[in-house]
Amino acid sequence: MTRIGYIVGSLAPDSINRKLARVIADQAPQRAEMVEISIAELPLYDRHLDADFPSVMTEFKEQVAAVDGLLLVTPEHNQSFPAPVKNAIDILSRGGSSELAGLKLGITGASPGRFGTINSQSQLRQCLPPLGVKLMGSPVLAESVREGTFHDDGTATESTTKRAKDYIEAFTTFVES
Repeated sequence: MTRIGYIVGSLAPDSINRKLARVIADQAPQRAEMVEISIAELPLYDRHLDADFPSVMTEFKEQVAAVDGLLLVTPEHNQSFPAPVKNAIDILSRGGSSELAGLKLGITGASPGRFGTINSQSQLRQCLPPLGVKLMGSPVLAESVREGTFHDDGTATESTTKRAKDYIEAFTTFVES
């Protein structure tokens, strides 16, 4: 079984990125185990913590180390990725070890904007490779959310569900390769 962790880059409980993450997890192939790795309780990274990481940061790093691949489901804030995502990246790359080195990673997200999260994804694609991650190049899933994209029961429109299914199938294959 391929173990795929996913981080929702929004801290809002009703975030459209949390909704997208649920749809992706629901569409995952049976050979993939999807595990949410929360960043909600992480303190802000500070280099002075490197010598003695707080337990919440160490546990976060251990959760990421325990997966075969990691999926970032991130919103776009001011045409960039949000601070909680940057903080998580900083924590994963510091404190005596880098859980990002060699990690197979995918980036996706949802936004009410016309281009989905293409700007935040583009910036992450620039800053992550120097940290040693292996990024999946395609397909890209940058969901432009409209009214009715996500339903109250946790499902999404047929087109969003299909894109999510195609994406997680491709990511699972990428992680397995």
